Amino acid sequence: MNEIHLSNLDLNLLVTLEVLLRKEGVTEAAKELGLSQSAVSHALGRLRDQFDDDLLVRSGRSMVLTEKARALEEPLRRALKSLQDVVTPEEPFDPGTDAATVTIAANDFAQFTLLPALMEALQERAPKMDLRVRDLGGAAPTQRLAEGTVDLALTLGLPEHISPSLYRVDLFPIELVSVVRADHPRVEDRLTLEEYVELPHLLVSPRGDDQGVVDLTLRQQGLSARRIALVPNFLVAPFIVARSDMVLTTSWRVVERFAPVLPLRVVAPPLELTRGTVSVVWHPRSHRDRRHRFVRDLIREVSV
Repeated sequence: MNEIHLSNLDLNLLVTLEVLLRKEGVTEAAKELGLSQSAVSHALGRLRDQFDDDLLVRSGRSMVLTEKARALEEPLRRALKSLQDVVTPEEPFDPGTDAATVTIAANDFAQFTLLPALMEALQERAPKMDLRVRDLGGAAPTQRLAEGTVDLALTLGLPEHISPSLYRVDLFPIELVSVVRADHPRVEDRLTLEEYVELPHLLVSPRGDDQGVVDLTLRQQGLSARRIALVPNFLVAPFIVARSDMVLTTSWRVVERFAPVLPLRVVAPPLELTRGTVSVVWHPRSHRDRRHRFVRDLIREVSV
């Protein structure tokens, strides 16, 4: 028997063969396939050449399978079923009943501002979905998204800093305010640019950068801020400021939660600062995944 290469085989012939073997005859196979008997007979001839076997032989007024044909029946059925599974559209994702796990990478700011509302929405609308949260860390999430170790990432910064290989939806801009301790010896209801430059600053930098938006903006005016401390997390910063003479410029979404419970004074920064954006990003590998799409849409909804 000659070796058969798939590249030389019309796979439609295998569909015809499966029906021929199951119906054990050309006439009934033609009816099921919606083809003429001559077309099915022609296909049977090609299959006999391919397999170097008669496959179906006359026995009285009917046809019977050869031993080779009988050996082909079950493997062929399984193979066609596997192929059908490959090309069949996936079942719709029903968040109310389907189980799923989604892993999100986020820093403490994104977790603090988005996760409580997201978890509340998931419990109500997708009770069988498990959420795994990983620290975003200092490195860009591109590699982890490509590898699938995380499904989505919540990023902070300027949108142009996000890899163009990723999909991105911007959720909200980061509204910046400055904050000092309530009994600060130099700052009252407003903060002058002179005071702003002279005061010691606390910088929040999840990536460990020595330069923040304040530094970059001041540099454009030929000025620089006096740096005292740098921390990687947003949520510790208000506590540090409440017990020091430092000034912190950070997101209003963080400050508004702590201002009522800490001795803090909120003032407007004395200069126009470039605002970053909170974005949700994902890899093209999961762009059309229904469960991913559901979570992405839900994140957008709760971020408003």
